[in-house]
Amino acid sequence: MSIEKLTYTNSRGESIELSTQSLYHVNVSTDVTGISDIQNEIYGTSSMGQHGETKTGMHIEPREIKVAGAINSKSKDYAYTLRRRALKTLNPELEGVLTYEYGDFKRVIKCTVDDTPEFYRKQGNPLVQFELTLRCSNPFWQEEDEIREDIASWVGAWEFPYDIDLEDDTSMIWGYREQSIIVDCYNSGDVATGMRIRFSALGTVENPILLNVDTLEFIQINATMQTGDVIEINTEYGSKGATLYRNGETIDYYRYIDVDSTFMQLNIGDNIFRYDASSGVNAMEVSLVYNAKYLGV
Repeated sequence: MSIEKLTYTNSRGESIELSTQSLYHVNVSTDVTGISDIQNEIYGTSSMGQHGETKTGMHIEPREIKVAGAINSKSKDYAYTLRRRALKTLNPELEGVLTYEYGDFKRVIKCTVDDTPEFYRKQGNPLVQFELTLRCSNPFWQEEDEIREDIASWVGAWEFPYDIDLEDDTSMIWGYREQSIIVDCYNSGDVATGMRIRFSALGTVENPILLNVDTLEFIQINATMQTGDVIEINTEYGSKGATLYRNGETIDYYRYIDVDSTFMQLNIGDNIFRYDASSGVNAMEVSLVYNAKYLGV
């Protein structure tokens, strides 16, 4: 039988499980708030004589997740051992990740412990109770693994084991290049999300560009890539920028972004992209890496 469970893991890799089958007993359905609801603030203006207001914008607030539970041990000594372990793991100075699981369903969210857990005893109850608050500056849940879409890439056509007939004059195909220059990136999330665009040069490539076919937004690098170069552009809020990886060096490439470029987001649903370059387009590999964002679990 599947149960709901939360697992908090800090930046040192230390973790504790919060569930009905854990030593830190928590009924996620009844003892946890904030995992499926968000606070949305709407901005508006109103003029003299106007009924109501004109919506000018909105803002989703950071998420607060509150957890109430009990240390599942009647042994006072062992309960205090578990309490010290929880205090060590739930350190407010460390960044953390909270994982929600129910059967095969899994989502993760980055968070910080708002305050160290509060431990106390209720009269007539032998178990140590605790309360915990986690603050998620980015309020969206995400998939555990990112999604990667390759637009232009080389596909291997040879694998081991393989028998070679030396008397056969038939040519062998070691690999082939994907012919499509267009890809549909489907955002299954509840809101738009940023992405990482990777241009990889197998030869000389001049001015690589990625275009959204529907909106005509684009992002272009005004520079010439050498063989082996990789340029990664991040369009995620708070992490926007461009980086060149060349011969083991990491170089800030923000200044080479075309001034008319847009740090494009993946809208909900289909997003059709096309790549190009001023020259050397056939010597370029392009991939998009992203993670869908969800309002709740």
